[in-house]
Amino acid sequence: MEREEVQSIVVASLALAVAFTIAFRDGALGILDTPVDVMLRVLVFSIITVSLSFILHELGHRQLARRFGAYAEFRKWNTGLALALFFSLFGFVFAAPGAVVIHSRADLWGKIANITRRRMGLISLIGPVINIILAFAFASLLLIAPELFLVASFGFTINAWLAFFNLLPIPPLDGSKVFLWDKRIWLGAIAVSGAMVFVGF
Repeated sequence: MEREEVQSIVVASLALAVAFTIAFRDGALGILDTPVDVMLRVLVFSIITVSLSFILHELGHRQLARRFGAYAEFRKWNTGLALALFFSLFGFVFAAPGAVVIHSRADLWGKIANITRRRMGLISLIGPVINIILAFAFASLLLIAPELFLVASFGFTINAWLAFFNLLPIPPLDGSKVFLWDKRIWLGAIAVSGAMVFVGF
């Protein structure tokens, strides 16, 4: 992983963590009514859980694309970063601070990677699926260690939202490519993530 890519992921994950922190306190008005020590605690939990969830999501896209022989690299999207922070002031997180750029490339023998609609669908699906798995993992913390309710709640909520938001069938989100590939698989994935968001903690 090159230095520029690492920097992009770090900046994007930190911006997203700040956005979730603000949104969790019900936006700008909630921040004004929240003690500093509570805000710092929420920020720490957000940084830990968002960084884990967001980075694994993006690495899932990246690694599967590379396994299919394509070029794949994460790049932050400055407009998305600004939108994430702006909408968080109103209690909503626009979770698109960047994306993995994917395109075909030739290998040493001149063979071009064949990124079919199915492969692109799988590459797009793996990120939200990772978030769904992480959401279940955080929820299971309650069975193992009930005292970690706050960590479990943060992790579950963030991953459920990242999965659901990214599965919306709106370009350039993951859901648009999954929907184009297989509408039944898309429906199943967004139904599961949507139920998680609805149930919450």
